[in-house]
Amino acid sequence: MSIVYKMEERADPAAVSDLFARSGIRRPVGDLERIGRMIDHADELITAWDQDRLIGMIRAVTDYSYCCYISDVAVDRDYQGQGIGKRLIQRLKDKLGEEEIQYVLTSAPKSVGFYERIGFERADKAFVIKRKVN
Repeated sequence: MSIVYKMEERADPAAVSDLFARSGIRRPVGDLERIGRMIDHADELITAWDQDRLIGMIRAVTDYSYCCYISDVAVDRDYQGQGIGKRLIQRLKDKLGEEEIQYVLTSAPKSVGFYERIGFERADKAFVIKRKVN
């Protein structure tokens, strides 16, 4: 199996919705118009492909100078545990740099260990205003 990573290429909302469903990430699966906006307004989108199948992606919002919020790291359940999520994050860090930018994300409870293993630190001073409707 040869995984191909692509940067600077828009992903099809239907393919992203399907990936979200296959990854277990909680996103508005089925609302293709909203997913399209999520893709269009991301500053960075890196995807992972197994031939013509989207199997992973990272989506981020950044000012390219001080901070980067990683909105999504999604990997198809059939491909989890193979380092794809870690490589997606590393490709983002390679592009944006590590010295000037602080990377921030919120994690699902089951993913906390993954992020800690790859170098993220827990933050105790984070605040969230949650969405009224998912």
